[in-house]
Amino acid sequence: MITLIKMVFSGLMLLTLTACAGTYHSYMDTLKLAFADIPNAELSVAEVQQSQYDLLYVKHGDRAQAVMVLMHLEAGQHKWISADNAMLIMEHGRLVRTLGLENDLLHLTNTINDPVRRRVSIRSDATWLRLADWHNGEYGYALRSRFEIIPAQHLTVFQQQMNTTLIVEHVKYEDSANYLRFDDNWQNYFWFDSESGTLIKSEQTLSPFSQPITMTYVSRIGRLLPQLSTTNTGGSQ
Repeated sequence: MITLIKMVFSGLMLLTLTACAGTYHSYMDTLKLAFADIPNAELSVAEVQQSQYDLLYVKHGDRAQAVMVLMHLEAGQHKWISADNAMLIMEHGRLVRTLGLENDLLHLTNTINDPVRRRVSIRSDATWLRLADWHNGEYGYALRSRFEIIPAQHLTVFQQQMNTTLIVEHVKYEDSANYLRFDDNWQNYFWFDSESGTLIKSEQTLSPFSQPITMTYVSRIGRLLPQLSTTNTGGSQ
């Protein structure tokens, strides 16, 4: 928690020193919006499109939907921070590390060969093997995936229907674990806008013992929506 508070403080200090007053106040407004302690946060299209910083809806298991702010983009990784001091670190939409969850993902190997990074060329027979390290003392456990491509899937966001290609990832936890497991298979889901190829939503379960994390890229969707309509507002469904 202390580390994340320092990160936020450092970021704000940097903005104070380097940014114009308008940008600084816009960033402060974005932080207030993202850090608001409200149940099942929802934004309008206008709020999303007017924000100068990327916003992300996140729903973790049974918890209320929250808004996260993109704090850093460095070395190909997107780092998102939430009001409850959690951080999600992603590469091309894939969660590769977490901070602030019950059992954090510490490291994921072989991410460069993740088929999700190459959506255009991904095939239904694609496979991917990587090793995962966990905070609760599990290191080097093998995860193997195979992929399924489902075209022409409709996704409704901000009361707008978007045509997407759904990539279903079938994951198998191959190694015997230190703790009792009832299920070593699960699915992840990635929705890509069919026209632009942009990843606009995903649902990722990191391990058999964790709840799914659903992420909706509302800022990306906001940038796509003018191609559909600029009149409707409302929450993500």
